[in-house]
Amino acid sequence: GGTQQQSTTTVVVGQPTASHTTLLYRSSGDHFLTLSIVMTFICIFCGGLLPAVLTVAAIFVSLSAKDDDLHGDEASARRKGRIALFLNILSAVLTFVGCAIIIGVVVKICLLLIQ
Repeated sequence: GGTQQQSTTTVVVGQPTASHTTLLYRSSGDHFLTLSIVMTFICIFCGGLLPAVLTVAAIFVSLSAKDDDLHGDEASARRKGRIALFLNILSAVLTFVGCAIIIGVVVKICLLLIQ
């Protein structure tokens, strides 16, 4: 007889690797919008026109920062958020100084009237 040769065929079956999908939910920050709105009301009720104008500007800058954040421009959103915060701080300082001047003038007038 003849010799039989057996051939061995190896089939490698690979399993697909597990695929993981990570969804990142990034909430849009406030960017000092709430602070700007509150400061606007405080400045209006305290009678400070210039500080109120600054806080209204801060509202628009905050809204622009929120828009940038929603579009993924985080650097611009942070920069505009800091600008809004600065405008709010400046308006608070001006409101405080204005109130201090008004109180000082009223006290001086009262002291002059008493004499």
